[in-house]
Amino acid sequence: MMNNKIPDGFRKYSAPNKFPEKIGPIYYKKEEDGSYRFGFLPDESHTNYHGIVHGGMMMSFMDEVLGQTVWNSVNRKPCATISLNFDFVAAGTVGEWLEINCKITRQGVSIVFIRGELLAGDKIIMTADGIWKILGR
Repeated sequence: MMNNKIPDGFRKYSAPNKFPEKIGPIYYKKEEDGSYRFGFLPDESHTNYHGIVHGGMMMSFMDEVLGQTVWNSVNRKPCATISLNFDFVAAGTVGEWLEINCKITRQGVSIVFIRGELLAGDKIIMTADGIWKILGR
């Protein structure tokens, strides 16, 4: 499903001089319910030697988006990844809009559990299960 297009309503995610700028551009869209959607449109700079989206790129993107989701869910308190496990299901390709669907599965006083799916349309590319620590708790 190569569409080579950023979907309507998505804006460039800005993190000047920070790591997300090195792996992007990443895009986001705020939904009416206050949640966010994140995606990126891979180009050649995101690929491995075989021309498919590099696993490290997908893992970095997932870590960033799940972390942002947790951060927003805890009223923007500092938090950090404790554990993040990935399963690669299919290859991502250049020009194919990739978007993450994520859901917090459990939230305690100091720990948040979250699951994410990296999608190309309806096709699952990668899944991840993570645990975040709310810092200072």
